[in-house]
Amino acid sequence: ADWAPAAPAAPAQQGNSSPMSIGWTRHGAQAWTGREVSSKAFMDELCSNVGGYRTFLRRLALHYFGWWVAIAVVPAVFLDHHRCESSMPYIAWCLYGGTVLAMLVMAVLVELSMVQRLGLLQGSELHILKERRWRRPLASTVLWKLDSYTDMAFVFIARDCGSSLWWASLASIIFCTVFCQMIFNTCFALSDCDGELPESFGFVLLDFKLVNTAVRSVLPFDPDASDLPVAKPVTLKSSANLVGLEKVVGDVAQVCIQSLFLMSASAPHGFVLFSVVIGALNGCLSIALIVQDALQAEWAVQDRDLEQGTVLASLSGEKKIFQEGSCSEMPQELPCERLEGGPSP
Repeated sequence: ADWAPAAPAAPAQQGNSSPMSIGWTRHGAQAWTGREVSSKAFMDELCSNVGGYRTFLRRLALHYFGWWVAIAVVPAVFLDHHRCESSMPYIAWCLYGGTVLAMLVMAVLVELSMVQRLGLLQGSELHILKERRWRRPLASTVLWKLDSYTDMAFVFIARDCGSSLWWASLASIIFCTVFCQMIFNTCFALSDCDGELPESFGFVLLDFKLVNTAVRSVLPFDPDASDLPVAKPVTLKSSANLVGLEKVVGDVAQVCIQSLFLMSASAPHGFVLFSVVIGALNGCLSIALIVQDALQAEWAVQDRDLEQGTVLASLSGEKKIFQEGSCSEMPQELPCERLEGGPSP
């Protein structure tokens, strides 16, 4: 059954016109006060069909590691390592391209199946991928998976062609992917970024964009909201942007290495050129999304500061009248007596 937030609690009978408010518990989890639903309880209820939040997070991690295992095994098995990539026949590349396309379709369907198991997508509702809010995460998911595959395949191609640049490409993958993304991000996802993120929201660091978009669309609260005048130091959006920057660093390194390979190659390499184009597109899209989120956050802060400044200005004017006015201008409920320094309540 589709998950839907429960109806808010009924308002109190005496002097309470706001039946539901949003705040933070003493454990740092955002709560739906009025019904006291924390972020952990929300995710546990949302993930009940998959066995709870821990099972949901474990399956996402398995899908994440499984993708990297697959893109390492397929080039090692399907590529002809006895010949350089430029001398392979076109029919071989057609079959190879079909295999890559099938892998991409399967990876996207696996992520959509997870969204469906959460009750956020029905089999008859796949047309929602045509909606605008799904286009950006879908395009970003396809580009990133294709980019990661072409980068891994380049290691084998450069090695088969006798170029020493495969060492540099492999080192970039080990540092940017294995250490920064697979190890660090997974550890921070398990600990909710050491408690800085709302409880049970560390899964966003695994960067399954379709899952993240689906979950955020049904949130009954803003996980990035803060009761303080200043914003929270670590939010879901800032964490997602940091993960995007990690991928941008890897894209820049791989595009530079592969460009050097093309400049030093004596024969054209269509696959490597395709990999450079995909890496550049993925990096540009990631930067564009990060800049867009930063601009939206800045505009929201400016609008909030403008409203807060208007309120403070009105309060300041009332305070000035209260301090400079005579006793006759003061409220009658406040006693006033004449002192040497002027009227004082």
